[in-house]
Amino acid sequence: MNIATLTLKLAIGSLLLLVIGVTGTRAEVFGYQTGLLMFSLAGLLSFISISASALFTRRAKQEKDRQRLNKAALIALPAIFFFSISLFHGAGAPLIHDVSTDTQNPPEFIKAATLRKPSDNDLHYAPANIPLQRQAYPTLKTLESSHTVTEAQKRAYKIASEMGWLVYYQQEGHIEAQARSFWFGFIDDIVIRIQVTESGTKIDIRSASRVGKGDLGANAKRIMAFSELFNQDDFI
Repeated sequence: MNIATLTLKLAIGSLLLLVIGVTGTRAEVFGYQTGLLMFSLAGLLSFISISASALFTRRAKQEKDRQRLNKAALIALPAIFFFSISLFHGAGAPLIHDVSTDTQNPPEFIKAATLRKPSDNDLHYAPANIPLQRQAYPTLKTLESSHTVTEAQKRAYKIASEMGWLVYYQQEGHIEAQARSFWFGFIDDIVIRIQVTESGTKIDIRSASRVGKGDLGANAKRIMAFSELFNQDDFI
């Protein structure tokens, strides 16, 4: 087997690992660890394929080998693209999976515990997260509002819906929802707590991943996006 043929097979392998890893994880055919391993291997094989193609295409003596190397580079593009995007989005994110605007008294989940599997992360906010979160996301803070609890809750619910979250539980001053990651379909649980203050209300948001030690910054970005929308005067 020559270099061109081997490179093409590695590229095809990267694409297969990418598709199987993602679809298998979303369908819960296997655990997320297996899916992430396959995703990482897909990225590695695609990198090797593209590197080999760049290195050997001009050196190949036969036209069919050059065609195979070019084809390998194209087939390997999806895996290297999505793997690179994941690395870029998660760059600098701390190894935590539970983020809250109030780290001293995080909002408590009520319904989420009944929706999680025994193997999922528990809902205890670890004190060790506090310095890591503060260093990585210093702008995360409690939202202050002049709205009443009812008004703030309606606004929070609308924003959650606009952001594509599935709200599965609420009571006065309390909303719980879930969000799925685009790629693997990982579920994160979100709780919004609304409390009365002298000037109106204060709103705290907590977002926690069901699986994994880290979240590539997804939970913090979700809270930041929610906070930005909530603070927009023109958001109805």
